[in-house]
Amino acid sequence: MFSLKLAWRYAFSRSNRHRSATLIILSGIAVGMLAIIIMVSLMNSLQSDLLDQVKSIESFHVQVSFISEDPKDVSMDEIAAALQQVPHVHSVYPHVNTQVLLQNPLTDRSTTARLRMIDSHIWESENPFSDRAYLLNGKIPNPTEVVLGSSLARKLGVYSGTPIAMTVLGSGRAVVLAPMVQTVDSVDTFRTGLPEFDESTIITDLYPLIDSIGPKRITYGLYLEDAYTDKAAQVVDTITTLYPHATVRTWQQVNSAFYSALTLEKILMYLFLFFMFIILAVNMKNASSRLLFVKQRELAILRAVGAQQSLATRVLLGQTAIITVLGEVIGITAGVVVGQYIGTLFSWIHTIQYFFTNKSNLLLMYPFSTQVRPLEVLVIAVLVLFLALLFTYIGCRHALKREPMEMLYHD
Repeated sequence: MFSLKLAWRYAFSRSNRHRSATLIILSGIAVGMLAIIIMVSLMNSLQSDLLDQVKSIESFHVQVSFISEDPKDVSMDEIAAALQQVPHVHSVYPHVNTQVLLQNPLTDRSTTARLRMIDSHIWESENPFSDRAYLLNGKIPNPTEVVLGSSLARKLGVYSGTPIAMTVLGSGRAVVLAPMVQTVDSVDTFRTGLPEFDESTIITDLYPLIDSIGPKRITYGLYLEDAYTDKAAQVVDTITTLYPHATVRTWQQVNSAFYSALTLEKILMYLFLFFMFIILAVNMKNASSRLLFVKQRELAILRAVGAQQSLATRVLLGQTAIITVLGEVIGITAGVVVGQYIGTLFSWIHTIQYFFTNKSNLLLMYPFSTQVRPLEVLVIAVLVLFLALLFTYIGCRHALKREPMEMLYHD
């Protein structure tokens, strides 16, 4: 307890002529922690939001298909009802994804797209898709109508009520697949948080095209309860037991390449963070050396009045711990507070930039948010404290090798 009180006095006493060095080191640790917390929480938020969009809009949480062998004498509705009864399944949507050729007869513009045929009730029922995708005019398509992604509609020059010639491959008599041309009406456009989805997708009701395309191409998209979105192993095992010949894939497996890319990005972020720690460690070593240098007179006096080396070491280690912990608390608190208002801060910076340059910045206009994970913050804080104590201890051992009179003579 005595060494801790002495450490506090050495760090922040007003009579301490080297108090400014302590405050500079504390400020440096706080600013460093602030920068690290903001960077990590921004990356966590961006990746989490992107993954939520992908698994909710693009691929569902789990997909079940019967490519190798169809269940005999079982209808699509019966399969959907059976899957709905699986524990932790929130909702089931049979759907078909297929490539189509679209043409606007009014402008002669054409493009390829991905046609998703799915029950139109997905737009109005409560599910992750309807939470993240919305119709611009609120018009839900009937079986003879389609809705286009906003970017795809602009590419084709399509507006509400515009007829579209759609060429789709269906089951043929003489060949396995045969092209079929149908004219459908565009009733609305939709927008999601995935620009690639909006640029490439057209959505219509599952009927009546399912009869011409064939039931073998049906995939059952499952939305799980929130607690099991990333823990689908139990659901997959239950479905595999129920339908041994079914192909069951989680959203990570469906988007394996994309998910691997995000995982690699996360690893690179931690690698970058590691190098930041190396830079921080070097700076802390220099700061510790400076602090030990300016404290050598105090060390010599402690030794001269009979203090053991262990007491002097504990005092300096306690001083380092106090400074580091206070700097971390200030930096983490500031990082959390700034993170909560990061969107407002960027908007304010964008307003200033626009005032002087009359140009908008897409990066500053993005609705940023932060996601602070306590475990990551704890690991970072413990690592910074460990590095500070390590370099202080090394410096203490080197400084205390000198005799007290030698230290006072060279002060």
